[in-house]
Amino acid sequence: MRGGLSSMEELLRSRAPAWPLPAGKNWEFGRLVLDPRYRAGPEMLQKCVFLAVSHMVRHFDCHNAYASCNNVLSRLYRRFGFSVITTDVRVAGEERPFNLIHARTAEVLMAAAANDQERAIAHRLLGA
Repeated sequence: MRGGLSSMEELLRSRAPAWPLPAGKNWEFGRLVLDPRYRAGPEMLQKCVFLAVSHMVRHFDCHNAYASCNNVLSRLYRRFGFSVITTDVRVAGEERPFNLIHARTAEVLMAAAANDQERAIAHRLLGA
């Protein structure tokens, strides 16, 4: 994220002017879409987050993650280390407002690790 390629940058500028703008080594997380047959509760989300972030950490130098989501999902993502930057963001064409959220990538990976094997993988990937 930087150079105006991410819609998050403009939203941070306009909705959270006190928030420091991302300066490299940051990623905006997009949508996670699962077929309804595989929506098995928070454990599935945790596994998807772990797999996605471990892949990202393995292949890219990423320190921070940003995302936009509704109120329900922003509460859910708190369990992975995200915090709310700003709320009630409205965008033309969207019916409901959403929140902007942020987390350090290392914290997301560690929070998403559900067992000893995943925690060992996370430590190895983070160089801890």
